[in-house]
Amino acid sequence: MRARCLVVPKDRVEDVRRVLLDRGVLLKHLTMRREGDRLYIPVSLPVDLGLPIEERDFEEGYVPVRSYKDIIEVPAEVRRSLPRSFDVVGDIAVVRIPEELRTQREAIGRAILGWNRRLRVAAEDRGVKGERRIRQLEVIAGEPRTKTVHVEHGLRYRVDLAEAYFSPRLASERKRIADFTHEGEVVADPFAGVGPYAILIAKQRRPREVHASDANHAAVELLRANVAANRAERVTVREGDARTVLREIGLVDRVILDLPHSALEFLPDALGAIGTRGTVHLYRILEQAEEAAVMEIIQSVARAADFRVTDLQCRHVRAYSPTQHHTAFDVTVARASLRAAPGTSPTASHRSRTREIPTRGRRSGRTVRQSAPRGRRNRRSMRRT
Repeated sequence: MRARCLVVPKDRVEDVRRVLLDRGVLLKHLTMRREGDRLYIPVSLPVDLGLPIEERDFEEGYVPVRSYKDIIEVPAEVRRSLPRSFDVVGDIAVVRIPEELRTQREAIGRAILGWNRRLRVAAEDRGVKGERRIRQLEVIAGEPRTKTVHVEHGLRYRVDLAEAYFSPRLASERKRIADFTHEGEVVADPFAGVGPYAILIAKQRRPREVHASDANHAAVELLRANVAANRAERVTVREGDARTVLREIGLVDRVILDLPHSALEFLPDALGAIGTRGTVHLYRILEQAEEAAVMEIIQSVARAADFRVTDLQCRHVRAYSPTQHHTAFDVTVARASLRAAPGTSPTASHRSRTREIPTRGRRSGRTVRQSAPRGRRNRRSMRRT
């Protein structure tokens, strides 16, 4: 390849190279030439360093590719708008593309697949819509499919991104909830999707039973396949509306309400499934200023259901937008009108380690469940006394 170059004495090569890198004019993909005691360093633009400038032929060398941005070819005026990140589910890259880059979406998809050879599909994410949280996808490069197998915490999940919701960004949160769960508990996951919460809990924590259900038929079919593939015998799969399932399954120790845009509407139903004591994990998409109001609503709903909130924790799971967070509320409750002996599970045939933290006496710092692992710093707590 023919290019402009600086003619540099060998004792000045390193200094000149640093200057060219700082100015962004060094052609790193071309190999410098050496003739005698001089080196010819290729540049994209003339640079006045008091050195001769010539044109020479250069060989293309190897340059490490650290990002798809290193190989994509798009107009300079839109390069700054290129997506900084994307999700990877199995061998599918899922990327959100700004409106000003719509005409470049195929180029973005091809560059992502060229950068990572293990990826076989690039799909544009147009957001999650509808009651069943179906992701609106369009394949922009690679194989024309939305089905894949995703590995998380050593477990394998069959996923169809166009038919059932799945987010790899919640892997750490799923592990956190699994770590909260005690041996012998009965757990309800009424928005189970393809099963990443339910199966992880069943495989790692030895619960008595995990009731996993969803109203989306396609999600339930994938859930059944994943339960079988991972040999999660403690998971009982159901298809149906969350409220109906929570009424039918009997008393439980723990409920996971992973439906961020409307989970609060199902809190009364979740509390109705709790026996003498238990925990509800509820998720919302919120501005930080809204968190205190939601905590008050949770307290009010619990009182209406004849529960005392013995521990209420709030933490940010991930950023959802520049001003909003995907927020988790860990709500531990006990029946206000019925005090059971500490450690007694609401299910008569087993004992759970779920314990109520005493409400009397002073405690220093934040209040947490005695068995819970330490959370992240952006955590708020509220105790009812």
